[in-house]
Amino acid sequence: MKMQAFLRWAGGKRWLVPKILNKLPPHGRYFEPFVGSGVLFFALEPKSAVLSDTNPELINCYKAVRNHCNQVITILSRLQMNEETYYRVRDKSYHRADPIHRAAFFIYLNRTCWNGLYRVNRQGRFNVPVGQLDRLRKLFDPSELIIASHILKRAKIQCCDFEKAVENADPGDLVYFDPPYITTHLKNGFIKYNSRLFQQSDELRLATVAQRLVRTGVSVMVSNAAHPLIKQQYDGPFYKRELMRASLIAADPSKRSRFTELLITSFPLPS
Repeated sequence: MKMQAFLRWAGGKRWLVPKILNKLPPHGRYFEPFVGSGVLFFALEPKSAVLSDTNPELINCYKAVRNHCNQVITILSRLQMNEETYYRVRDKSYHRADPIHRAAFFIYLNRTCWNGLYRVNRQGRFNVPVGQLDRLRKLFDPSELIIASHILKRAKIQCCDFEKAVENADPGDLVYFDPPYITTHLKNGFIKYNSRLFQQSDELRLATVAQRLVRTGVSVMVSNAAHPLIKQQYDGPFYKRELMRASLIAADPSKRSRFTELLITSFPLPS
């Protein structure tokens, strides 16, 4: 059994892991600059990793689980899974808390909010509504968090831009980029918010960074929307494969359409 990520994440790659997990090339350190829920990191369980994101609350959560797991578990175990507790934590407790409590509250909100979205308003406050709690079997698994804590101890965890995150990648390392999707053909209701955080200029910069890494001998993998503009940015020594997946964003499951994603690698992936 492979370790499962303990966070949910809109646009997460849980669906992709079984398709590629045993097909990746041998590598040294593993880099994931848009870590999100880190599903590939936890599935790989690399001996050495560098995890990063520009979301300071996400990075604080990973550091707290790594360094203070038992305290996080104690705080989580005291929280009830109901709407009243959700909005009390979201609107009153979360932003006044110390880093360890804030990490526990982050996990609580992530597990109980609508579809695992992370979104903040213009004041920087988390504003996602409560999800369907009756569908959630349990809030969290303490043993899962303990295992995650041990795996995270192998990782350097930092809050920074993706370009800075990979500046020390060496030949033979593996870098996985999973940036926020900003192409509008997905129509998933989250593109507008993503575009405020990650712009087309960032998308072009990412492609340049990926190409530079490949030239230095680093293995690179990028997942993104299968859009002509994205494909054009990765000419040269890249393999491109289109994969179908279902959108999980729409509130009504009957309206969740299937769409195509693009997997870009500097190495061939066996069929």
